[in-house]
Amino acid sequence: MSFYTSASFNPILSEALNKIGENRFVGTQILPVRDVATKTGQYPVFGDDQFDLNASKERAAGSSFARRDFAYGQQDFSCKQYALEGLLPDEDATQASDDGISDAAGAIAQKLQRDLMVGHELRVASVMNAAGFNATAQTGGAMSAAGAKPISSIQNAVERLQGNGFYDDLALIIEVSLFNEMLNTTDVRGIFNGNGQYTDRQVILDALGVNQIIICPTRYNSAAKGKAAARSKIWSTDSYFVGQVAGGDFANGGFGRTLAYSPDGGVFTAETYRDEPIKSDVLRVLNSVDEAIINPNAAEKITTA
Repeated sequence: MSFYTSASFNPILSEALNKIGENRFVGTQILPVRDVATKTGQYPVFGDDQFDLNASKERAAGSSFARRDFAYGQQDFSCKQYALEGLLPDEDATQASDDGISDAAGAIAQKLQRDLMVGHELRVASVMNAAGFNATAQTGGAMSAAGAKPISSIQNAVERLQGNGFYDDLALIIEVSLFNEMLNTTDVRGIFNGNGQYTDRQVILDALGVNQIIICPTRYNSAAKGKAAARSKIWSTDSYFVGQVAGGDFANGGFGRTLAYSPDGGVFTAETYRDEPIKSDVLRVLNSVDEAIINPNAAEKITTA
């Protein structure tokens, strides 16, 4: 119980909500979560001239060891809190129990979480599109069946990343309909037994030179409240990305992180409190995050429009 609110942390709901890998949202796959100790602060940014140097020297007995220094820049971050509340009136809880619904509170919390994840995913997509990644046009233009050459476009991006020192954990990040179009290009179908028969995901991974494919299927209701639902794509169909995806400490590499400040909500926190004047339990789901691109050299953007 906080000194500043009557809301109580709900560990059971919080644990359930943080099983974020069980849904089709991909924001935390693309920008993995890293906890931070402060809500605002700075993190170090190393230039591409600060690693992979041939700096070691042969050492003679009794002599000094070779040394090198490290120069780095700094980048600001600021975790913002996002939150939603939902009501569970006593009458509804009783009715749910009578109808055999055993966890109405959990169902409401998960609905609130999905709305928060929509916001997070939209911000991840936005920051990816606005990032200063090296951008190139896909060979052969649009992702048409005959003309497009996505294999060489992705291979060239992989080689450029390797030239920048990024060799592992490379991912193709692509919207689902664009991925399906890619599978149906003559270029890609030619590697499937020569006749377009899909055999194994590893075949295309090997051909492209990436370690994984992150397919982005998510949509959201972009209509105003009370209007007919309009399911809009979150991810662009005009471009896709190839980059090093890594989580944890910044030293692990990768192009970005979802920075999460736990005392202010972290990735997902659930709280409950009582609103007695309306005879309802109130469920609150919140998080405190900043979607940050920490190294624009670690990803490439390929445009198809």
